Amino acid sequence: MNYAERRRTWIKSRRQKRKAARHARIRRQVFRGALLLFVMVLGTMGFCQLPWSLTDIDNDIVVRGNLYTPTEQIKKRLSTSCLYVPVYRLDPARIEKSLEEFAPVKRAYVRRYGLPHPRLVVDVVEEFPWASLTSSPEAKPHAVIAESGRLIPVAKFPNFPRPALTICGSKALSMESDDVKQWGTWIGYIEAQTSETVSNLDIRRPYDVRVKTTSTQLRLGVPDTTLTHRLGRLASIMPEVKKYGDQIEYVDLALDTNVPLKLSKEKVQEARRKGPRVL
Repeated sequence: MNYAERRRTWIKSRRQKRKAARHARIRRQVFRGALLLFVMVLGTMGFCQLPWSLTDIDNDIVVRGNLYTPTEQIKKRLSTSCLYVPVYRLDPARIEKSLEEFAPVKRAYVRRYGLPHPRLVVDVVEEFPWASLTSSPEAKPHAVIAESGRLIPVAKFPNFPRPALTICGSKALSMESDDVKQWGTWIGYIEAQTSETVSNLDIRRPYDVRVKTTSTQLRLGVPDTTLTHRLGRLASIMPEVKKYGDQIEYVDLALDTNVPLKLSKEKVQEARRKGPRVL
């Protein structure tokens, strides 16, 4: 066999080897593609056949962090839109917004789980109570004012706590968080000046606001920017207020120049009958 024939034989064998390698590579790619397609089809079938929907309201919906909002009330709201719906189709933001419509709920966080079984976990952050709202000092509280200024009706949420501080106002009272913060500052200032606890705040008349402490009633007048300055005079007159005791009807802090003490005529006359002249 001469050189030319050996050369042709070598080239032919090289071609056969490359062809065999190419066919083997194609077979591997076909097998991998078929295996991938099989896995995708099997996964899709399993995804469609598995129970992704919430069917049991007691076990598939978990509510945490709610102290005052009844769990049954929250689950009842969720049952109308979440039961028998695949968890991957539920919108957490929409559910959170729906739950935040409850007056005691400040924030709601919703998480979805598909495995080991579909469920919905709801974490609730509730409002912090600040004061009880009544229509008059003698009436029972019909709502609670939260620190955010939100009104929480007692009839719908009977478990919500009633703070000791009572505010007398209209049922249409509207407050913001800044209003609550400002009144909290003033009330704290009054308690520091008088060494007494504020129990009642009457804002039914915006131009004649009154405050009742443990043993003293204060007439604040208009709660404007000068109120802090007017309250600063309480500490200096408290010895005189203690001197008259329950004969004082109220301490008038509505004026900028002086602080009159309004005496109760009945109490003064009663004191005169019992002992020496008071005034």
